[in-house]
Amino acid sequence: MTTKEFLNDEIKPYNPHEDKTNQLVSLFDKISSHYDRFNNVISWGMAHIWRRKSVAFLKKYTPEKILDIATGTADMILVINNILKPKTIIGIDISAKMMEIGRQKVMKKQLASKVDFQIQNAASLSFENNTFDAVTIAFGIRNFEKLSQSMYEINRVLKPNGHFLILEVNQPQKGIMLLFYKFYISIYMLFVTGMLDKADYNYLTNSMGAFPRGEKLIEILQSFDFKLIKYKRFTFDVCSAYLLRKTN
Repeated sequence: MTTKEFLNDEIKPYNPHEDKTNQLVSLFDKISSHYDRFNNVISWGMAHIWRRKSVAFLKKYTPEKILDIATGTADMILVINNILKPKTIIGIDISAKMMEIGRQKVMKKQLASKVDFQIQNAASLSFENNTFDAVTIAFGIRNFEKLSQSMYEINRVLKPNGHFLILEVNQPQKGIMLLFYKFYISIYMLFVTGMLDKADYNYLTNSMGAFPRGEKLIEILQSFDFKLIKYKRFTFDVCSAYLLRKTN
């Protein structure tokens, strides 16, 4: 399989024979009220720090118009605004209920005039070519059903020399950290009942281990006319940030 043929649809939430995106809409709509708590625990309470450190990579490029994909409950948007102070941020997601929580956060921070939320799929963006200075995605790329098409679309809507920032959690691959991670996950499962059902929980954790990471993901991204600018691993390789630049 070549890098451009890679499709991340092997790990599906419920039914392996049904469309992944539709299943994810149902999943994230259902867990929207619990998602922030789940994400905080699954990231060992470090998600807010990882967001700040990765968004800071963009600061010297002063992007003014930013697209945040898989924006969810808007935590990434708030960090982007605090650090980068862009003129416009558009957040897109496939889950309306996740974005409704995000919209409430944005209104509370009095940022509604500069932030827009839209229901869109990364594989079929509605924006014109060369629209954005930067595109960001935090903890969402592993959920793409059509990774190849999404990469084409992200490249298309970025301005020439625009930047693409990815932040994603990783399952440790081996050694004591993998053992610790599995122990942590098994203990947490005892407390997750009532917040997420087993099928939801299994998908969210299994997708972390299935998605490519590090050099493998970099190779895939570079095959879509992106050049790696910075690659940073956080917290014993539990999370990785990738900053790329559009080259075509």
